[in-house]
Amino acid sequence: MDIITGTAAKKADRYAIDVMGIPSLTLMQNASTCAARYIEENYQGKTVLVFAGTGNNGADGVCIARILKGSFDPAIVITGGLKKASWEFLYQLSEFKRCSGKVMYYEDLDELPFADVMVDAVYGIGLKGSLRAPARSVLARIRSMNYPHVVAVDIPSGIDSDTGANTGAVIPAEVTITFGRNKTGLVTGEGVKAAGRVIVCDIGIPDEAYDKI
Repeated sequence: MDIITGTAAKKADRYAIDVMGIPSLTLMQNASTCAARYIEENYQGKTVLVFAGTGNNGADGVCIARILKGSFDPAIVITGGLKKASWEFLYQLSEFKRCSGKVMYYEDLDELPFADVMVDAVYGIGLKGSLRAPARSVLARIRSMNYPHVVAVDIPSGIDSDTGANTGAVIPAEVTITFGRNKTGLVTGEGVKAAGRVIVCDIGIPDEAYDKI
């Protein structure tokens, strides 16, 4: 199996979108469907909660919640401000609200809600360097809830997808569903333990995109 850095994965995404003309929402739908299918097959009868940042990893999380709406009715907790949200995140949020999905905002919560399964879509493969306040405390607080099952979207939040380093705080996962190719950050350093079981999903990025980068 090919293993690439998170940096290379992001470049391949952009090549597929910008050069090959594959819509970003198509790749997002494919990725989210794969993650949602795993949850449906392994956690039937359990409650689901999604923590979502406002970048494209968070957009994946919201899309997952929408796909699961009929069978699990998950809620989402948005951990960042909407002023800096990606357009894909805002689109997925509007779609989730349109199907009457429950949305909460981290900053408004005195107590975090509990669930059997927590989907970690706070930070994705673009996270580099050291986490700054309040991001570090947000991840630490979520981790302290000790959710029985944690499913990470693409990579556990707080892990550098190139090096596997802990950027300041990490949410360890029971399973990590990563997209396109496995990442060096999931097989190196602290990323190995944090990732748990790693499942690689083909989301429709052609081999050409990986070859080019």
